[in-house]
Amino acid sequence: MIKFKKTNRALTEVGKTLRVKLQDELKFQKHNATGRLSSSLKYNVIKRGMSVLNITSSVSYWRAVNNPKFAKIPNLNTIVRWMGQRSIKGGINSAIAILNRLSNGKKEGQKANYGNKTYPNNIMRQPYITYEAGNRVRRTNFAGYVANKFSKQVAIKLAPSIGEDVASMIREKIKNNTKAKVS
Repeated sequence: MIKFKKTNRALTEVGKTLRVKLQDELKFQKHNATGRLSSSLKYNVIKRGMSVLNITSSVSYWRAVNNPKFAKIPNLNTIVRWMGQRSIKGGINSAIAILNRLSNGKKEGQKANYGNKTYPNNIMRQPYITYEAGNRVRRTNFAGYVANKFSKQVAIKLAPSIGEDVASMIREKIKNNTKAKVS
């Protein structure tokens, strides 16, 4: 059986480091309104077969923070759940009407309307937002940015432990193969 003792330890250390780096990137991108997303980041090393490091979040909106295009229009199930939380009656027909309103109707060229304001390019948000720190602030892809920025450091951290585990497995195989009795 393959044992990755040192690799698993290194993956745990890498998981701790990446979690902190993701939290730092969320702060830098000014996505820490409540701190719920940042504190919900967890890492887990799966030790079955090949070791795998998973970093997950228990909040449902992390994808929208990471990629705003994901959050443009909610799906029908989300609207129905939202209606239930606020005790809004009307069932699926009302949910479909809300979805159509949010998704700008079905006609091409129709402008997005939200309240009494009309937005260009069929989006319901202001197209350009100015931050105190200037518009050079990254506001999306916090996970991808951290993964790209620290990929070399992760590789450098994991390489020695993977090498030691592989060498240990080779030693074990050689030891098992040389136990044969020679007469």
